[in-house]
Amino acid sequence: MKNKKVFKNLLISLLFSVQFFSGCSKKSADSLAQKTAKKDSLTQTEITVGFSIDTLAMERWQRDLDVFMNTVNELGANIIVQNAGNSLDEQKRQIHYLAEKGIDVLVVVPKDALELSDSIQKIKAKNIPVVSYDRLLRNCDVDLYVTIDCYEVGRLMANGMLNVTNKRNWYCILGAKEDFNMSMVSTGLRQAITGRNISIDNIFYTDGWNYDLSYQHMLDLISSKKIPQVLICGNDAIASSVLQALREYRFNDHIPICGQDADIEACQNILRGRQDFTIYKPIMELAEKSAELAVELAKVKNAEKLEGVSETINNGAKDVPVFWLKPTLVDKNNIEDIIINSGFHSKSEIYQ
Repeated sequence: MKNKKVFKNLLISLLFSVQFFSGCSKKSADSLAQKTAKKDSLTQTEITVGFSIDTLAMERWQRDLDVFMNTVNELGANIIVQNAGNSLDEQKRQIHYLAEKGIDVLVVVPKDALELSDSIQKIKAKNIPVVSYDRLLRNCDVDLYVTIDCYEVGRLMANGMLNVTNKRNWYCILGAKEDFNMSMVSTGLRQAITGRNISIDNIFYTDGWNYDLSYQHMLDLISSKKIPQVLICGNDAIASSVLQALREYRFNDHIPICGQDADIEACQNILRGRQDFTIYKPIMELAEKSAELAVELAKVKNAEKLEGVSETINNGAKDVPVFWLKPTLVDKNNIEDIIINSGFHSKSEIYQ
């Protein structure tokens, strides 16, 4: 009798254990299924940003990319970066590669704004929105242009020069002619000097942003004794190449000179009295905002729905929605406030 009771209790315990572990298994399975479903749902909504840049040789582009990538990652999206190494053909190939990788939005810093229209057309055929970053892609279907106001850059350069010199014959050594930003800078310059007794003697375009060419051009001007009274440079790297040529010829007379981008060397040259000013472009804000807008555009597929996008600019094919950021003139009087206190460059970098 006692053995039967023990056996009965064991049987009840065994049945309870089976039910308990079955319940646990079911709960575990349900939990696993929920996690899997959540992961699958996240994967389905996950955004992948393609970023195509012509070169990372310049200091500023490295800074842009770092901020852009960090912001994309913080937003929970993925990013695939392609650096064309200053080659148009390579950039075309890399854009096609990005299209095949299943990206949700393409961001482009074009090598040649006029020569990528076929590549962009293939991207658009896959219903992938395109963001033109800092340089405007021309004659193609671009969804959004995010940039610093380059018309204002030109106006700031002109007004800055009017404040530091009364010399009337100005000379421009700009960047690549195919870079539409240079056209906007030139337009802004001319707008600011309209009605004033100022003449722009000549504009030299530095093909492919090759600073050896701007350096050589300045050497040619010096050797032919056609030294400009005032120099407007397409960016700080061009200004540095021009100053290098002047130093090598031991030309000690100061020529008013400016650039843009607020590179470290330019900031140092401003403090040394070699360069009069630069135009600071809020690059970190540009990169961060571009990343935010790109991720959002991948979701809504319509730039007109994006906050802060209220103006357009014509790229030869359409009126492209544009998001503008404002530049600031930086000289020795406000360099600490604008550059150092903002964290754009550290004090040790500039005063080394």
